[in-house]
Amino acid sequence: MIKNFIDNLFPLRRSELTAIKRSKIISLWICYIGVLIYFFWKAYKLSQNERTLSYKEDDSGPIPAPRASFFSLFDFTVDCKTVYYDYSIGDCNKYVTNAYPYFGGYLLNFSAPVLEFDNPNDNANALFGIELAVVITDSRFTGGDVNMDAFFSDKDAESDLAILSNTKRIKGVSGYESTVALANSYYIARDQSYALFYSRKIVSTLHQNAVNVLSGNGDHKPITMINSILVSYPNIAVGSYAAVVIRPNSYIVITETENSDLTVTDLISAVGGIYTAAMTIYMFLFGADVIGPWGLIQNLPCVRHRVRSALYDNLRPNIPFSGPILSDNFSVDQKFKAMEKRHLALEFFLQDYVVSVDNIVKDDTHKNIEAPHA
Repeated sequence: MIKNFIDNLFPLRRSELTAIKRSKIISLWICYIGVLIYFFWKAYKLSQNERTLSYKEDDSGPIPAPRASFFSLFDFTVDCKTVYYDYSIGDCNKYVTNAYPYFGGYLLNFSAPVLEFDNPNDNANALFGIELAVVITDSRFTGGDVNMDAFFSDKDAESDLAILSNTKRIKGVSGYESTVALANSYYIARDQSYALFYSRKIVSTLHQNAVNVLSGNGDHKPITMINSILVSYPNIAVGSYAAVVIRPNSYIVITETENSDLTVTDLISAVGGIYTAAMTIYMFLFGADVIGPWGLIQNLPCVRHRVRSALYDNLRPNIPFSGPILSDNFSVDQKFKAMEKRHLALEFFLQDYVVSVDNIVKDDTHKNIEAPHA
């Protein structure tokens, strides 16, 4: 068994020169070792689970207003107004919650996913900005700083909060990822007015599973977030503690998609490609090896005997090709015709199973000698 394996691994012809045999063995060793090194290197890269990012920009529609949360050591309210490019002003206080006690202070939320910023080039009456004016209502407040912080996040953070409050999470098992932790945090000083310019971003993270490891088409989970900057702005709320106007910095939504650099399918394809290239060079230098005419189908237990029987019936009675026909009680002409039939049968066998011999046998030979048949 081992000898047959080695003979198949390093096929050599008995009639070849010794130098050529050695060259073939050395070349095959180089090919096999090179392919093995390439395979292990690719397998190592696969185990690293490296990712690439692709980006897509979309400006086909309006972008929703972000969620805002304010925290203060004293009780307070927020007055909400919407300002439009046609100079109209609206009231949005229904989207503002009452401040409630939270970790030694007070927390107030603004969430208005129905309010969307559209490109003014497409809509002349589009929303220009959302003004949030903070007013301290706590009777204990005598002036000074209330240590106010503001947190801004994507609108999907609201659903994240609902999931967090209703779901028992097990770290590393649930696979849940929240956008709440991605909030943009700022300190709000007294008697200051700010403008929050933001843009929306969607990160489509790749979660490993069996499908993804095999083909790369795994499960992607989108996480929406905002990128923002808080800058000073002309006073928009005289008499309030502080004020913030929310405006979009861009109407383009960027989608960042994460993909695997390498999958099992890529590994098999790459190794198969390098092996094929190496064997092609080898065959170009030393020629092809013995051809195996039968594959898996012809070697199936239920098919193998029928395949070989069909070949035997097709070649009979001209086999064996080198049988003792000269010793039979035939005339000279009969012996020559029998030899010609066997030679022709051999040529047909070579044509079907080894190499084509078309145009070698003359047309008159085909006419005079009947081809072997079942």
